[in-house]
Amino acid sequence: MFRSLRFRLTFWFALSLAVIQAASGFVWHWYLQTELKHQMQERLRFIAQDVTVFWNERPQGGPCRELNRHLRNRNWNDYVVIRSRSGDVLCFSDNLRGSMLPLTATGRQALRHERENFEILQAQPFAGHVLINLPFRAGDGRSFLVQIATDPEPIRRPLKQLRIMLLTMSPLALLAVALGGWFLAGRTLAPVVRVTRSMRRISAENLRERLPVPAGGDELARLAKTFNDMLARLEESFSRIRQFSGDASHELRTPLTILKGETEVALRWAKSVEEFRNALTSNLEEIQRMERIIDNLLLLSKSDSGELPLEKKPLSLSDLLQAVYLQTRGLAEERGQRVELDLDVDREIIIQGDELRLRQMLLNLLANAVKYTPRGGRIDIHLSVTGEEAVIAICDTGIGIAKEHLPRIFDRFYRTDQARNREEGGAGLGLAIVKWVVEAHEGRIEVFSRPGAGSRFVVHLPLKGPGRVQRRSYVDADD
Repeated sequence: MFRSLRFRLTFWFALSLAVIQAASGFVWHWYLQTELKHQMQERLRFIAQDVTVFWNERPQGGPCRELNRHLRNRNWNDYVVIRSRSGDVLCFSDNLRGSMLPLTATGRQALRHERENFEILQAQPFAGHVLINLPFRAGDGRSFLVQIATDPEPIRRPLKQLRIMLLTMSPLALLAVALGGWFLAGRTLAPVVRVTRSMRRISAENLRERLPVPAGGDELARLAKTFNDMLARLEESFSRIRQFSGDASHELRTPLTILKGETEVALRWAKSVEEFRNALTSNLEEIQRMERIIDNLLLLSKSDSGELPLEKKPLSLSDLLQAVYLQTRGLAEERGQRVELDLDVDREIIIQGDELRLRQMLLNLLANAVKYTPRGGRIDIHLSVTGEEAVIAICDTGIGIAKEHLPRIFDRFYRTDQARNREEGGAGLGLAIVKWVVEAHEGRIEVFSRPGAGSRFVVHLPLKGPGRVQRRSYVDADD
């Protein structure tokens, strides 16, 4: 419980309130103490000034009796002493019978500088009393000192009451606020608890489930929506993994089945060396097909895990395309197709890339074009520069691709025509490798196609780093 978010919210809320209460109580206590002290000093000053006026107007003879009568008439019970400049006591109030207000160094300083001051008496029986020392001059020019002391209990009493109130009410208020905070935190975190319970029910077997999104569009709603989006991506990833595993198993099982069948037939029916040779030749073709599938799977697996770094260096994309063109032209001519290379002859396009992987990407695209273009068809290779990009377009007049297949054309093991692809020896991994190579070079690939109208694959590669365009003349590739 102590580690729960609800407890921590309540704890920090209560702690913050306790700090605020303590600070507020200190400020209130200090303010009240200062104000009461100021009022007491003003009262002592007023009494002292009243006594000086009375002393100057006193009748001849018996001034102390008149002064005490005057103090009683005013209902002042403070201790009053009048001293001469030398410090001798000239008069004192009746409540000082048997004791006397002391003349301390502070009082002598007031006489010497003729300036009032206040002090807290330390000696008994007046310990803790507040004393004012007010020097004054009589009408005849003589100097006197009025001392008036009062008990600070009128200050202590309200301060004590304030402390009792703070010490009594603050814990009760803190307890009430903590209980209220616990309740409010529980209400606030209730959607989080529901979301957590829903999350616990979701596993790899039921990734189709989604969290309820609270109304209001607050942080919890955004969190639930983000988690649902993540679940959708996970569901798609798991679906692709399952499909990939199934497709890989199927692709590898097909040649194994063929190998097994042909071997069994050869063992049962083959009689001559030529028949065994034909069976072994067919088996070798299936083994080579399996080898290509495994090599491509290994390549894609390493690319996904980042274990296949690219060896990028400056290379001429123009030269690379010419080499790939020459390599493909012979294969296309065997199938009665024509391949055309269209380069910007005034410029050589140099990019930063891995020559081996770029060659593999281009050969895969051209192999697809040759495979799906009928006899008498045409394949065009075009290289140009648009802004900061090198653009390679490979167009064919082949069978084309239906619109519903275009979004998944680069998925692994995806085929638009399963039977025909298998007959041609394809495993549906070539375009997946093409996409990886392009994206590994921070580029992008697009495909435009219609059934019966051919296809157009467009590769965009950035001209950054040492990538540049420079003028150069080419010898015709047909020469």
